[in-house]
Amino acid sequence: MCRRIIIYVLVCLLLTLISLVAIADDVVTWEALTAEQQVILDPIKNDWSQLPAKRRMRLNELTKQWDSLSDQKRNKIETRLQRWADMSPDERRAVQERRKKFQSLSSEERAKIKKKYKWYKQLSPQEQEELRKRWQKKSNDKQ
Repeated sequence: MCRRIIIYVLVCLLLTLISLVAIADDVVTWEALTAEQQVILDPIKNDWSQLPAKRRMRLNELTKQWDSLSDQKRNKIETRLQRWADMSPDERRAVQERRKKFQSLSSEERAKIKKKYKWYKQLSPQEQEELRKRWQKKSNDKQ
């Protein structure tokens, strides 16, 4: 009986160790990126090691597909990377908190927000500005 427990514990430890090695292999270091990938991701070079492994893997895969992306998609990604690089640490934290909050919503709530955002983006710049001003006024009135 005692021997079975020891074997069971050893097997569990071995499986845990194997999964930790697999996770470590998934971590993409800056040095592991090709020169072309590093050029694309240059705006976030200084932050690369602090990014979650999942995000680094996703960015790595995205840059591998770079040549097959449309110019519009590439421009959008470059703009987002540069915008992130230009943010202060407090602004980044706020964005991350909003992202976590959004991800914690139900799929129905996320779909509703996406639908409203799509509607908002179809407004003229003047209408968007007017709506922003009304929203800010409401926010200030609540405080």
